[in-house]
Parts: sequence; structure tokens; C-alpha cells
Amino acid sequence: MNTDKITFVAVNNKFGVLLAQKRAQEKRNITLSEVAKVTGVARRTLYAWQNNKTQRFDAPVIDALCDYFGVELSDLLERVPE
Repeated sequence: MNTDKITFVAVNNKFGVLLAQKRAQEKRNITLSEVAKVTGVARRTLYAWQNNKTQRFDAPVIDALCDYFGVELSDLLERVPE
């Protein structure tokens, strides 16, 4: 029997910050609906990302968001040390 303890790693996503920066850069309001339409990511998923309530990080979503913001993975996600 495996008695290893499962450790959960805290991950902070920077979606909200990146969206705010993009809004400021483009000098316009960018809605989650617009981001959903452009990226193909469900609005409900984007809402979770915006509120940093994401429980699971799916590769296609991460890829779409990195492409949308023109950033690397490390610009979107950060590991929070315990």
C-alpha cells in the first residue's frame, strides 16, 4: 500500500492582471465574453480564472490564454511556495 502523502501545490494565475493590462494597453473594456469568443475558452472557465478559483489547469486553456495575451506560461501561472 502506498502511504505517500499527497501534497497540493498552490498555484496563482495572473489572468486578471494580464486582462487589466490588455484593457489599459488597448484603452477599452474587454469582456470575458469577448475573450471567450476569441480563445474558444468557455466564459464560465474564464470567470474562474479571473477570480483565481481555478481548480484544474488544462493544457488547451493555458495554451489559448498564452496565445491571447502573447505571453509565456511563466507569465500566466506562478507557483506559490508554502
